[in-house]
Amino acid sequence: MEIRLEVLTSTSIKQKKPWPRVSWLGQENEAVFLLDDKFINEINLHSGRTKKKIPILQPLLKDVIVLTTSSNGLKIDAWLAGVLTTGELFLWNKDQDCLKTIQASKEPKEMIKAAVASSLRLYLYVSGDGKRVLLTMPSGCTFLWEYLDSKNIVSSKSPSLVGQWSQIRPEETVLLPSTEDKEAVIHAVFIKNELFGDCCLCSFTFYSGECLKLTFLAVRWHENVFIPIRSLPYQVHWAQQDCFLCSLIPKCEPVKSRGALISAFSRDGLTLAVTLNQKDPKATQVLFINTLNFVTLSGSLKGCSNKNPVVPATLIRSYWVGDISWTHDNLFLTCVLKRGSLVLLTCQGELLTLITFGCSIEFGPAEFIPLHPLITYRSPWVVQMFDDSNNSVDSSASDSDPTRQRFSIKAHSRLPYLIISDGYMVTTLRFLDNLSPSVLMRSLLLDSTQRLEKTYQSVLLSKV
Repeated sequence: MEIRLEVLTSTSIKQKKPWPRVSWLGQENEAVFLLDDKFINEINLHSGRTKKKIPILQPLLKDVIVLTTSSNGLKIDAWLAGVLTTGELFLWNKDQDCLKTIQASKEPKEMIKAAVASSLRLYLYVSGDGKRVLLTMPSGCTFLWEYLDSKNIVSSKSPSLVGQWSQIRPEETVLLPSTEDKEAVIHAVFIKNELFGDCCLCSFTFYSGECLKLTFLAVRWHENVFIPIRSLPYQVHWAQQDCFLCSLIPKCEPVKSRGALISAFSRDGLTLAVTLNQKDPKATQVLFINTLNFVTLSGSLKGCSNKNPVVPATLIRSYWVGDISWTHDNLFLTCVLKRGSLVLLTCQGELLTLITFGCSIEFGPAEFIPLHPLITYRSPWVVQMFDDSNNSVDSSASDSDPTRQRFSIKAHSRLPYLIISDGYMVTTLRFLDNLSPSVLMRSLLLDSTQRLEKTYQSVLLSKV
């Protein structure tokens, strides 16, 4: 099946440092922002220039630990949220230029300070209306904050929001990552639909022995019924699923390295995509796990465009998937490799053929589109680090290079648009064809019919 993509813009970022993330932000006045863990800048996609700093945020950014944008199913990101070293949280609404702070209670404040002291990563997720915040760590230490007022947060006159903190404790039988599991990843999404109701889904993914562990947390809020005053307004459910690596085709190995696993819930919460990056590019694949019944499908990445029988140790990570994002309709999972290639898979794991045109960027038909090719030059001190580690594929050397390309991809939450960046350039694309689930299935069935016909003809010719 072929997918046509029109390149709308391809721009160099007019800054020296690479940006690891790019995202849309705002509802009424939508804009594209560049983000890292501490800073944010709005970018003009036509000129590549970044706009002036956001005055209201400047006093806070120097104390930021992590930045994130809100997400809520098919709604556009409206809020920027951050965790501060002081233990406070903040919410910034781009449309209204409205800043609100959240005071953390004793327990979450201690968790934040402990994470800073131990250099542990915090994960922050915010609902689309900004009224709920999930703060968690790979160890499973999880806190939930809720704004209890029925009014819109923006309409609140107080700069500090009053809400309720509660701790979500894992069940004793649930296995969670340890600090030794460098590959462990977390992803969460706030959703509200007929199937799940008002819900927050969170996943912890990591390796344990020869098994991929998937631990799920579901927080479901009660409907408008009578709830005892002392009861929590939600129910908590934990579940765990094991995926044995020997059962996958091709067989995978547990790669205990940062970046080896990437996970992302679809916008409707029905599917969790997990990328298994491997030392052998031919084994790298994406798992699609149904969150209702845990039925798992595997999608091969066909060697991640590698044609060589043996990949040098220093280049193994360049064939890994660097980032993933679901399209607005949940039909496709978009991926960008650390070699700068764009890859698309269906929600059933089928690798798609792509064609790009526009802005003199014409590629395809091909399954891997090299929009931002990897620059293999490294500064002398980084080369020395690799030499000292005997060409190890561990992430420490490459991650320490401040000039390395930072590949990211982001699909628009309501429209058929896509942004890809290597930290130095930003490319915007549009899906040209108006695809729907029925059109997708029809195309896949047609492809299958044509392949079967070719196979049948080959069998007939071999008998002649």
